[in-house]
Amino acid sequence: MPRFSFITKKLWATGGLLLGTILVVSPVGAAPITFNFTGFVSDSGTHVSGNLPQYAPVTGSYTFNSLTSNTGSGTTGTYNGALSSFTATIGSYVVSLGATNTIQVINPLNLTSDAYKVSGAFTGNLPFSNSNTAPATFLLNLANPSTNQFSGVALPLSPPSLSSFATKELRLVFGTGNSRLVTVSLTSLTAVPLPAAVILFGAGLVALAGLGAGSWRQRKNGLAA
Repeated sequence: MPRFSFITKKLWATGGLLLGTILVVSPVGAAPITFNFTGFVSDSGTHVSGNLPQYAPVTGSYTFNSLTSNTGSGTTGTYNGALSSFTATIGSYVVSLGATNTIQVINPLNLTSDAYKVSGAFTGNLPFSNSNTAPATFLLNLANPSTNQFSGVALPLSPPSLSSFATKELRLVFGTGNSRLVTVSLTSLTAVPLPAAVILFGAGLVALAGLGAGSWRQRKNGLAA
């Protein structure tokens, strides 16, 4: 009986590893999700145009917790503090996530008024020298779609289609007035796939679970004999 109890515990432990693997490799179950974006500077104010010139390429990404609670109501889903990181690079200038952030999914009855907004505070060195206004806020904004984009106000786990929105931009605000505003036209928004190493690790645990179950059956048959 003690030997059978040991085998049972071992099987439960293996099953626990398998369950953990399913949660790790499943895109729906994975809490942190990362979207990459690219674009170019389409407009910049006079205070920043010298260091962040028009048509300068932009790359960046943001990671959010897919399990963040919705604190909005009605036709607007609001996910405060969902982001764990946000970065954008324009030439040698790098933007990093500040203290506050929000993701909003807006899905009103007017289907073409759907919108997806990622906003918050950002930090970074001043990209210009003739002002002491610090970096303030960013807004990634997708709006004015040609068709209905959302079935509800749930937090999208895959990127909305840029081609469906007439407005697809990122704004960086360094203070008040358009002279300290940088507008980035987005050209791509894509999800970052799970690393191959994670998937292989999960496959290894699945194989381990199979070996454990086979060993348990052999030992059980031996005890029965």
